[in-house]
Amino acid sequence: MTKPLIQINHLVKKFGDNVVLNDITETINQGDVIVVIGASGGGKSTFLRSLNLLNQPTSGEIEFEGTNLVGLSEKELDKVREKMGMVFQQFNLFPNMTVLENIKLAPMKVKNQDDAAATKKAHELLTQVGLDDKADAYPTSLSGGQMQRVAIARALAMEPDVMLFDEPTSALDPEMVGEVLKVMQDLAKSGMTMVIVTHEMGFAREAADQVWFMDQGVIAEKGEPEQIFTAPKHDRTKDFLSKVLAQ
Repeated sequence: MTKPLIQINHLVKKFGDNVVLNDITETINQGDVIVVIGASGGGKSTFLRSLNLLNQPTSGEIEFEGTNLVGLSEKELDKVREKMGMVFQQFNLFPNMTVLENIKLAPMKVKNQDDAAATKKAHELLTQVGLDDKADAYPTSLSGGQMQRVAIARALAMEPDVMLFDEPTSALDPEMVGEVLKVMQDLAKSGMTMVIVTHEMGFAREAADQVWFMDQGVIAEKGEPEQIFTAPKHDRTKDFLSKVLAQ
C-alpha cells in the first residue's frame, strides 16, 4: 500500500502582495518520482523550497512523515531536514575540502558516524555516481557536471527518505546535463522518493511517475508523463509544452 510521505495542505506563500503559491493541497507518496514543470515565475522553486521549509509558508501545513513542519523550531527543523536531501542549481561544495571530505562531513558531524564508516559509504556513493577516481580531488578541478554528481552523492550520504532537486542541471553546459540526469534516473529506478523541478522534458517523460504542471502559483494539471505530454487537458499546459517542445 502506498504510504503518504509528504502531505501539503492549503499551502500559501506570499512575498508582500505577490501570491506565489495559491492554496496548494497535494500528497507525495513513498517511492513517487514527481517532476514539476512550468514557465519561469510559476512558483516551482518556491514550492520545492517550501517542502523542507527553506521558504516559510504564509499559511497552510507541510506534513512530513506525519509531523507538521510549520511551527517547529529551527533545531527541530534541522532534525527533519536530515531526512530530506536537497540538491540546488549551484553545487555549494566546500572548495577547501576534497570530494571525499565534502561527502563525509555531514554524516560524521550530524550523525556521529566514525571516520571508517563514513569513508566506506562515501566511496560507495562516489562509485554510484561514477566518480570514485575523484575522491582526493578538490571541487575546483572538477567540471560542473562532476560537481553536481558529487553534490548528489553528498545529499545521499545522509540516507534521506526523500530527495528534492531544484533545477539541478540549469547551471550546467549542455554536454554535462546528460551525466547528471543519468544519475538521477538510476536513483529513480532504485525506489528513492524524489521531487524534481526541471526544464528537462525528456527526463520528465522518462523518469517521472507523475508530472505536475505549475502555473501562476497552482498545480494546474498533473498526470502520468504520457498523458501530460501527448494529451494535456489544460490550455496553459498545451501552450507551455508547444513552446518548450518546439525548441
